[in-house]
Amino acid sequence: MKHTVIITTSEETEEIRSLLKTLDIEVVKEYVQKRSLPHKVSFLGPGKIDEILEETKSLAPDFLTINGTLKPSQHHFLEMKFQMECVDRTGVILRIFSDHAHTPEAIAQVTLAKLRYELPFLREWIHKAKSGDRPGFLSGGAYATDVYFEHAKSHVRRIEKNLKDLSKQREIKRAMRRETGYSLVSLAGYTNAGKSALFNRLCDASVEVDDRLFSTLSTTTRRLKGIKGSILISDTVGFIRDLPPNLVDAFNSTLEEIFYADMILLVFDCNEDDAVIKNKLSTSLKILMPKVESRCLVIVGNKIDLIAIKRRQVIEGFVKLIASPYDVILISTVSSEGLDTLKNRISRIQGFTCTIDATLPLVDRSFSYLSDLHSTAQVSERVVHDHLAVTIRCKPDDCDKILGKLDTLGAKILSRDLSPANDFVQKEKGLSGNEGVPL
Repeated sequence: MKHTVIITTSEETEEIRSLLKTLDIEVVKEYVQKRSLPHKVSFLGPGKIDEILEETKSLAPDFLTINGTLKPSQHHFLEMKFQMECVDRTGVILRIFSDHAHTPEAIAQVTLAKLRYELPFLREWIHKAKSGDRPGFLSGGAYATDVYFEHAKSHVRRIEKNLKDLSKQREIKRAMRRETGYSLVSLAGYTNAGKSALFNRLCDASVEVDDRLFSTLSTTTRRLKGIKGSILISDTVGFIRDLPPNLVDAFNSTLEEIFYADMILLVFDCNEDDAVIKNKLSTSLKILMPKVESRCLVIVGNKIDLIAIKRRQVIEGFVKLIASPYDVILISTVSSEGLDTLKNRISRIQGFTCTIDATLPLVDRSFSYLSDLHSTAQVSERVVHDHLAVTIRCKPDDCDKILGKLDTLGAKILSRDLSPANDFVQKEKGLSGNEGVPL
């Protein structure tokens, strides 16, 4: 196990400790110097840095962790001062991403993020080398970093092109799914909120569930179980506060699954303090808005099996204030409480606002058609004497086609509610007639 010390300008170190724990790194000591802004050269004040330098000689950490974002000049100063590796918060997150990236797309995304993160530091080292400050320190040869810098830029361009190609493939898949009647739902939220556990329960899947941060990097899509109709759910990478724009951009192809979805389930962990819940929800909403403000968004509080009923009421109350006007549903993936309510809410995204009650002849053709219809509508049927009694709930666009087919089968229409309910559909999906248009 490796060891590190934390250098920070804030006493809020729980999250950086969690990130380091995910990497199996032990924190041997924290050094805190409260500052409104980091020192422009040394992050902490020069006197504090000298004090830390003396103490770390006896602690002998493997590297230093800076609880913040380092500028290239600060990174160069600290590594030269301590003569050891210095990793800021973004660098720690990237190490976790590297450990958890298994699919080709995730590996490409992480590689792109790392290169974008390293390029400014490389530029600083090159500048210092050319100004006479230990030439070629990073690579052992004079100006060898120049070659690496150019190679890294070329690599970035290749990965960006590959990810754009993957993005186009995803766009084609989404279009094909919609053409075949599928509705798309994405799980979003802060890392370790329980999205993968919820995904497994909704889809009867076996996605890895881990109590560590960022266990999910690649998007996984499965069909929702237990609801008639065609709904696909995607499990996506978790959010975290203060992510640099370059890191967010690298994962755009994954985040697209959220931004293009018909419905977004924003998941949070109920088993946390009020302040933590508020901060994490605010961070998640900040990342999502305004790109998804016109989409159907539902706030889902997970892990209610771990809290008392009164506590649930308190959480639901203040979350509704934060998330207004969006719905709030509290659930547990362990006890299944609230899952039926959530499934019913998800099913509304299909826009099955037309209802047809009919009787069909008790023949094979009737059963065959109803079997096919299950993929695009909600169908319930029962045998009554010598005929089939059916109730069909469908989308307004499919209604005339279904009525025409029923007529060819010799059906008797008992009742029909054919109001298109366009206002309802558009409110639910947040669409204005251009479904799937990029945000």
